[in-house]
Amino acid sequence: MNVFQRLFDQAAASPAAALTEPPELLNTVVLEDRRLAALDRAAVTPTAVTVINSTGAGGITALAGRQLTNLALAAVQTAVRDPGDLAGNVARIAAAARELEPDVTVLVEIPDGFGWSDAVAAAEAEGLTAVLGPDTPEREAARLSTYIEADLPFVVDGIDTTGRLLALLVAVDRLVDDPDVDAAAGILASVDHDQLLGVVGGWDANRAVRVRRRLRAVRTEDLPKLIGELTQAGLVGRPAT
Repeated sequence: MNVFQRLFDQAAASPAAALTEPPELLNTVVLEDRRLAALDRAAVTPTAVTVINSTGAGGITALAGRQLTNLALAAVQTAVRDPGDLAGNVARIAAAARELEPDVTVLVEIPDGFGWSDAVAAAEAEGLTAVLGPDTPEREAARLSTYIEADLPFVVDGIDTTGRLLALLVAVDRLVDDPDVDAAAGILASVDHDQLLGVVGGWDANRAVRVRRRLRAVRTEDLPKLIGELTQAGLVGRPAT
């Protein structure tokens, strides 16, 4: 396994533009629920999508009954909206998600607040996946460490440079071996991209698998740029034309 295989979620400003990305690298196209019908009409080949639910648990139930022609619902993302009862909100999301097909991944954004650790544990117990947005290296490392320790898989948003991507991969790999948050934060803040490139370029399939068991996808708004840089660096093959 290559660590970049189906790693990327394309959050496209124009949903149809994402349909041209290499299928061996593209995990899903990310869009809000209100844009789902437009992309379904635009797609000419079967395309996996992550739908961001703009409402509460009821929006998940509505998606369960949605008929799609050219798209496949791969994941649904929803925010934990009740800061006073994070774990309870996670449980309600999980209950609504039982209306979805079993192979649909349910992504949750867990905000800071009282009971955050309990919400993480509840998400893991319900088989959900966390979404981690852009943050400081220190806070991101702390969250990654908690998710890895809890065995909660995650998706990371806001990965728009190769350096940022490589640092994330190396930091996750480091945290699997050693929950040293300071060391991981140092990696996330690293600007030595050549060193990071050498580390990731030397990974074998087993290393890639153990990282991807935790890091399910990264989300970017400029996938062509990332693919071009990774191709130039020799980390991915040039897509067939």
